[in-house]
Amino acid sequence: MKKVIGFNGSPRKSFNTKSLVKTILEGAEKKGAETKLYDLAKMNIGGCIGCVACRRGPDCSIKDDMSDLLEEIKSADAVVFGSPVYMLQMTSQAKAFIDRLFPIIKNDFTSVLKTGTKALFVYTQGTVDTEAFRSYFNHNENMLQHFGFTVEKSFAVGNTRDKGDFEKQEDKVKEAMELGSNLAI
Repeated sequence: MKKVIGFNGSPRKSFNTKSLVKTILEGAEKKGAETKLYDLAKMNIGGCIGCVACRRGPDCSIKDDMSDLLEEIKSADAVVFGSPVYMLQMTSQAKAFIDRLFPIIKNDFTSVLKTGTKALFVYTQGTVDTEAFRSYFNHNENMLQHFGFTVEKSFAVGNTRDKGDFEKQEDKVKEAMELGSNLAI
């Protein structure tokens, strides 16, 4: 059985980004995957302090929720990273989490991830133009590839200012379900 985990980087409770990530996980579940969803804003995750303790040993020097999340990621077959676009980029909650992925890279710049661990970065945004932030999305895809993930794609859902806007876009909901199904294969 495949393991697919999702991370909601939105500080808003049960809003569009969480709905998007949940829908993707539902698509994976329908294909038989085991799934878990984490709300980063509810967790204790401090920013990386650049001490590189993770290079001298297996653990981060910061003792918070990130230690458990790193183990979850290492055991996953696929990971969904979700964030609304704030100030042309991911939220501060998502950025702190991404920065703390540093222990996934060994000193020789190889990854501790299982070969073929899939990744999907998904975004919600107020603007309708889902290509408006493409250069930033590409940057994040490159970063995840550097970490050793096999990046499936970036997926953005526009026009999501108000709660429930994602669910109103039936074509995007269907596409999100399909993305989840593909992660479970």
